[in-house]
Amino acid sequence: MITVNLSSKTENIFHRLLGLYKGNHDDLFNGLLIYKTNELKRGIRNIEIDFAFYEKKYGISTTQFYEKFIAGEINDHNDDYFKWSGEYEVWKEFKEELSQLL
Repeated sequence: MITVNLSSKTENIFHRLLGLYKGNHDDLFNGLLIYKTNELKRGIRNIEIDFAFYEKKYGISTTQFYEKFIAGEINDHNDDYFKWSGEYEVWKEFKEELSQLL
């Protein structure tokens, strides 16, 4: 059994959600996990589409780019590089979160 302290607002939302699942806590939590998992997968997929764009544009893999960028071997005055490196960091976070849920 898990005990969770919620604000009254969050508790009201939780009970409304629970009503949608006919009071079945397991189904509610499984539904939330499936939703979160799908959102992470969608985010990862969208970021990977951006990676393909940058890789084609700059002729280097994302992993190689990021290693060189962090090491200071790539000029950091390019806006694309900041976006690309930021997306790579978010991609890693999403992958880690997803691995925790699966």
